[in-house]
Amino acid sequence: MINTFHSSYNPPPVPPRAGYSKPQPASNTSLVKFLSVMLLLLMILNFGGFLYLFQRLNTGKYFQFQGSYEDVKRLQDCVDQSTGDDSNTECGKLMEKYKAIIAKLTGGPHLTGPAAHMTALTEHKDKTSGFLKTKRLLWDEGHSLLQDVRLSEQEKLTIQYSGTYFIYSQVTFSKNSHSTSLKQSIRIIRPKKQEDKELLKSFCSLNPDSSNMCTASLAGVFRLEKDQQLYVTVTNTSLVNRDSCNFGLFKLR
Repeated sequence: MINTFHSSYNPPPVPPRAGYSKPQPASNTSLVKFLSVMLLLLMILNFGGFLYLFQRLNTGKYFQFQGSYEDVKRLQDCVDQSTGDDSNTECGKLMEKYKAIIAKLTGGPHLTGPAAHMTALTEHKDKTSGFLKTKRLLWDEGHSLLQDVRLSEQEKLTIQYSGTYFIYSQVTFSKNSHSTSLKQSIRIIRPKKQEDKELLKSFCSLNPDSSNMCTASLAGVFRLEKDQQLYVTVTNTSLVNRDSCNFGLFKLR
């Protein structure tokens, strides 16, 4: 008998044999979970480290700013209070600190206002031995700095512009005095009041049996008026080591 039945459908699949199981793809569930956990931990560590560094940097900048602000405030307070004859050595040291910072940033000390830095007149330049004829120190103008400050014939620095000034002096003694102490002082002449007054003073001591040297230093902040004069005196100029004597000032504002 001829089969005349035709169909467009595919024949049904052959049923599996007994005991046969279809192979399953390998499972990656454990590996995926492990990588996910590690990635999450890495993100947490990175974020935490960023927050820690951000906080440390901000804290450092805050304290740095606070310190700078306090220094500037202290300096301003010292300047505001220095309207009389009272010295403020702390202010002078603070100003020296900021001068050193500015010098490093600008490549050197650039003073734009009145300033002076005097060095003592050496023995080979002292033709008349004038250094030994007075208790007042004499200065070598050729090796000194004078900027908007005048040096008079009496070796006095004459102020040309009124303002608040930082004043300093250093005198080194190489010989001892048996009759009196080794002393240096900065004196001021006020023409309007017609007075000559001691502004600052310092002392040092030497062992009479040794050949050592001692240095007396001075520093302070003062209000100075135009035409006022400053000069340095010592116990005895013959006891001074001329190579280590300096005197100067500069205008703060």
